[in-house]
Amino acid sequence: MAFEIAMPRMGVTMEEGTVLKWLKRVGDPVAREEPIVEIETDKVTVVVPSDAEGVLLSVVVPEGKQVPVGTPLAWVGRAGEKVPVAGTSAAFASSGVADASGPAPAPTAPGISNGPAGRVRATPAARSRARAYGIDLASLRGTGASGRIHARDVEAAREVPPAPAAAAPVAAFRDVPVTGIRKVIADRMSQSFHGTVPVLLTTEAVMERAEELLAQLDPEFRKNAEGKTGYLPLIIKAAGIALRAHPGVNAHWLGGVIRRFEGEIHIGVAVSLEEGLAVPVLKHADRMGLIEIASGVGALASRARSGSLALTDLEGATFTVSNLGGHNIAFFMPVINAPQVAILGVGRAVRKPVARDGKVEVLPVLPLSLVFDHRAIDGAPAAAFLDAIRRILEEPYRLSL
Repeated sequence: MAFEIAMPRMGVTMEEGTVLKWLKRVGDPVAREEPIVEIETDKVTVVVPSDAEGVLLSVVVPEGKQVPVGTPLAWVGRAGEKVPVAGTSAAFASSGVADASGPAPAPTAPGISNGPAGRVRATPAARSRARAYGIDLASLRGTGASGRIHARDVEAAREVPPAPAAAAPVAAFRDVPVTGIRKVIADRMSQSFHGTVPVLLTTEAVMERAEELLAQLDPEFRKNAEGKTGYLPLIIKAAGIALRAHPGVNAHWLGGVIRRFEGEIHIGVAVSLEEGLAVPVLKHADRMGLIEIASGVGALASRARSGSLALTDLEGATFTVSNLGGHNIAFFMPVINAPQVAILGVGRAVRKPVARDGKVEVLPVLPLSLVFDHRAIDGAPAAAFLDAIRRILEEPYRLSL
């Protein structure tokens, strides 16, 4: 029986996606979990694997075509097997996409995909900047793989000064259209903030012993985690351990149901991109060692910034950490990544006077912010969770318990 490859839903707010590139041609063998198509949304570009094995029987949606979630994209099955002429989903019926059985389209000139409208192959960041600057992507030659246009190509085109207009006044402002990933972030953050009852708690962790631990682990970090010796791996591990002890925070709000993920602790790590924000997920973070966490976060951040995150990298978060420690920010109020019920904000550590044992010492102090949805969590349990993170960071031997 032929198996349908459909447009996946990458995030709760995704409604449609664009087929950027077919990685297989009709008649090619396809293994289960083998990458088969590259998909672009307003937020990310991901490679989608096949859920079945066999041969690629039919390509339904050509490169460059944008279709709703659930639309059949292709069929995989036994060689010679017949496939439906039309898709089985309502999304396919309403998409206006005709069956494209036969050989997959051949590559065209660099930078241009094989879509019927000659869609330019470009990253989401490049598309966003081109719209903002009024630059026609079709006029550019990309420097990326297979001629793909990157943000740097748009910036380079923008640097060419236009011919001066006679008597034209110099504008004192520039309107930036709210499109692409920025629109998705704006919509989701607005829905989250107005759809939750957010409450902010703050505390500080004295990081003296944590710094001593990091100094001891520094050789191993440099050898196995590309030198990433900052606080973030300790914070993620501490959050994972605290979530294990406070499962009410490790949850989703689903209207009439609070879904607690007991034993499934998957921490999303907010990554800043040129065009917005991505939140790849570190699965089972509480079970990982510090070096494994550091390496995992580094790999996810690299894939996010190169636009090569896989679908599985973005799914399943039960809690999120947002770190602004690289900036001169102390406490801040991050927005809950709904349907999660809480998010941890991490500010910049500073050395400041701390009273201890009857005397004052200057020690590194890390600001921590917890925003929680009061519909799902009460103040006392939320405070206990945040204090558990503080205790673990101040007594880092607890990271190994």
